Amino acid sequence: MDGHAHACGEYLTVEKIEQKLDKAGVDMVLLTPGQWKSKTTYRLKNLAMKNPYGDAVSKNNKTTSIMIKLIRAIKQIPKGNEYVYQLKCSLPQRIKQCYWVTRENWKNVQQDYQRMQFDSLKFHQCWEKFELEEEVFVKTVEWATENRLPIFIHIRDLNQMEKLIGFIKQHPDAIIVVGHLYGVELFMKEKKEYFKNTYFDLSNYYFVSKERIMLAYQHFGADHLIFGSDTPYGKQSLENTLKQISELDISRSEIELILGENLMKLLN
Repeated sequence: MDGHAHACGEYLTVEKIEQKLDKAGVDMVLLTPGQWKSKTTYRLKNLAMKNPYGDAVSKNNKTTSIMIKLIRAIKQIPKGNEYVYQLKCSLPQRIKQCYWVTRENWKNVQQDYQRMQFDSLKFHQCWEKFELEEEVFVKTVEWATENRLPIFIHIRDLNQMEKLIGFIKQHPDAIIVVGHLYGVELFMKEKKEYFKNTYFDLSNYYFVSKERIMLAYQHFGADHLIFGSDTPYGKQSLENTLKQISELDISRSEIELILGENLMKLLN
């Protein structure tokens, strides 16, 4: 199960989604909005290859923040959620919905859930700047925790990641999925008992090296790692990330946890 992808580019339509999943041998995708109606597959430099053990995300976060602010892409997210819902209704056996929360729509989350029955929620600090202490985040996470819905979050910098770790300690029952295995070294400095409900997204091949995956695996185990592609961000990101995880020097049963079993359990 592709646990992190966007409804644009290669995943823009039901037909494209089915074709992409079938070709890669993937059963399902957890889909969230992307750049509105974009047909582009975005080329990325392989930052993970240049520095396998290092931080390949911080620099990209800065670039993303600038670009997204210029084109005001965050304004399209509410209707992007509606679009993902339509895709899910058209192909429910293969598409699950990750509802993207913004300042504009956060007060509608509960109402939208009654209609959409989405499977998880998402926050992205590079697309929209907010603080983790703000009501938009705290109240939404508290509601999601009551309803056992996972929260995927893309953090903008390592200072914010420190704050997220503090937040998780204060909200131990919240199910948090940290995007792009970002800042995993900070989590490794803390006691593992704080992170029983914390998971790490491995998207994708261009940002997350095999070495970093093994670093997280050795500390947290396979049951805290989740396969995602971030399609369409990175050419052949689904295929490359799938191949990278499938070739890890761990047991087949652990690979299967990462490739889908962990996420399917979280999504019930």
